[in-house]
Amino acid sequence: MEKINSVFCNIQPKIVWKKIKNKDEEIKELIQNPSDPLTKFPLRGLGYSNEVGAALSAMPGWGKTAEVLLWIPALMYLGADIFDKYSRGKEGNYSAASVTTALEEATFQALASVILPTAAVKIGQNLTGYFKKIDGSNLTATAQEELYRKLIEDFDKDKFTKMNFDRVKAKVLDEGFEQHLNETKHALSVESFGSKIIRFFGHTTKPVASAKTNRTKVTEFVEKQAKKFYDIQAILESGDEIEISKLGKNTLKYYKKSGLHIDEKAAKLIDNNPALVLKKLLNTQNPAYQKYAQQILENFQGKDIRLNLKVLIKDKKASSEMLKSLMDIPGAKQEVFDFVRVVSRSTETVRKLIKLNEMKLGWLKTIGGFISLGCLAIPIDNFVHKFIISKFVKPGLENIENIKLSFKKDIHN
Repeated sequence: MEKINSVFCNIQPKIVWKKIKNKDEEIKELIQNPSDPLTKFPLRGLGYSNEVGAALSAMPGWGKTAEVLLWIPALMYLGADIFDKYSRGKEGNYSAASVTTALEEATFQALASVILPTAAVKIGQNLTGYFKKIDGSNLTATAQEELYRKLIEDFDKDKFTKMNFDRVKAKVLDEGFEQHLNETKHALSVESFGSKIIRFFGHTTKPVASAKTNRTKVTEFVEKQAKKFYDIQAILESGDEIEISKLGKNTLKYYKKSGLHIDEKAAKLIDNNPALVLKKLLNTQNPAYQKYAQQILENFQGKDIRLNLKVLIKDKKASSEMLKSLMDIPGAKQEVFDFVRVVSRSTETVRKLIKLNEMKLGWLKTIGGFISLGCLAIPIDNFVHKFIISKFVKPGLENIENIKLSFKKDIHN
């Protein structure tokens, strides 16, 4: 009897109590398969490195380089994950490779690791950019970025070297700028849907946000900012120590740094951009150096009468020779070199100030992109897994497999 009871006990079905999972636990198990290390963080995070790059791409200068470099770990992860799912096969035990499983995973990664997270980053950047309107300019962060970039280009083209701001304003807000905005606005009006998608995910050098903004607001912003930087430049080049000390914290910080190795910088400026030195001398507001403006004009009179002084200055060799002849005047060399030292410090300081404003806007948009990605990464994974893959991709691939099997049976029969 005991033997019979023992056998009976062994053949009884074992009761297994299954824990009822809440929604968060189901999502976690779905996204982070316990047997698949590639679905767990931090490895899963490598799939988002390209989105980190997309967020950082808003940073001026190095942002786009970072975006390209951060595609490398993302592509390595995507390739490894797709190959792993192919090798695992349908059973998930590496017993038989499956192209269908690989296609399913490739679709998931394309949507959950590339397209939708990148879209989330871009949306976050754009939404954050709109908050910048509250500063009174009524311009988005993107529009302001474009206009600061324009001011940097104008500064590098020596448009801020004129004697008074009215002349600077005429250079900065010239017909070329107006025409560029009009051409961009027209291009946007005839842009195809495909081009809009490409522009949304990519980058453009065109002033798109500025072209779509009220033109009066754009003009007012450019004029206001140009005037601010021009005034700082004027104080740095012609003001005394008391006036300079009253400038802003960032201005003083950059001005102090610009004084490091100043003799080397001044010598480099003379060699690389003699035209800037001549333009500054011709337009200086500092009485101590205005005599050299007259000397430049007198030296020019000895040139070919058909030559225009503006054309001559644009020629690096000719402007270098003119500056050299000016410095060869007895007693002038040290004074001109001192002037170049002042110009070098002023130029470096003002350019960094303009760049700082652009950089702040880049950080604002970058933070917006990161916040959006952080909020939407898991929901995107869940949506793609439970909706796109489960309801569309997987059934579609199974149907294709069934059609193939049916076709093979028909051939054999």
